Amino acid sequence: MPKNTGPKASWSDKELKELVLYIHNHCSTAGDGGSFTDPTFNAVAEHLVPYLKSGPQKTGKMVKAKWMVLWKIYTAIETYQGLSGCHWDSTNGCSIQGKDAEVVWEEYVK
Repeated sequence: MPKNTGPKASWSDKELKELVLYIHNHCSTAGDGGSFTDPTFNAVAEHLVPYLKSGPQKTGKMVKAKWMVLWKIYTAIETYQGLSGCHWDSTNGCSIQGKDAEVVWEEYVK
């Protein structure tokens, strides 16, 4: 039987932007391994209160889960753009064109 995880967070673009900016501005709070602690995620949750548009108020646990997803996407992009023949930019993404390039991308992100 699935575990009840409580209400699901709904993230607006503004909340995501504020999450990333807060983490960026407080990067010195990261531990030696570059990981943030629960008190940092709790502080981000408090910071996001004025930006809430829908869904439940964010908790530190919700913020941590979203940050982990964003970090995983970021590291995948960083790794991908370092591959020979692969490109990424903030305007066009990886600009996948054609079926062959799409297959390569899909295999990469698995």
